[in-house]
Amino acid sequence: MGIFGKNESRPPDAIPRPVSQAPPAAPAAAAQRGATACVIGPRVQLKGELHGAEPVLVEGTVEGSVRLTAELRVAQGGTVKADVSAHTVVVAGELVGDCQATERVVIEASGRLTGNIRAPRIVIAEGASFRGTSDMSGRAGGDKA
Repeated sequence: MGIFGKNESRPPDAIPRPVSQAPPAAPAAAAQRGATACVIGPRVQLKGELHGAEPVLVEGTVEGSVRLTAELRVAQGGTVKADVSAHTVVVAGELVGDCQATERVVIEASGRLTGNIRAPRIVIAEGASFRGTSDMSGRAGGDKA
């Protein structure tokens, strides 16, 4: 027995570590790479620009702009007031702003999206709220003919 009741004979790998809380459904691409989502907690307010290449789960509030090459997930109770560009956007909370995704936008039954959507695939669950326009044309840059 070591100082302060620590058992020094135990290897460092055997020391219990806190278990991190992962989002309920980790993005498939992130799971394949072994990446975990960056979590903006329920009592966190972020104002400004959010840029990155890893999945982000918003349980709190984000205002400004969001540019990700991975998934943005707005959890129930989470709020995003920003123009969003991401690989995939999943809204279970509230998103106010234009939303562009290279893969898909999903508005779950508890989700509310106010703004324009541009994505090759859009899923709006029964009970979801969407106010805006949608563009599924898949044209790069949104050039109009």
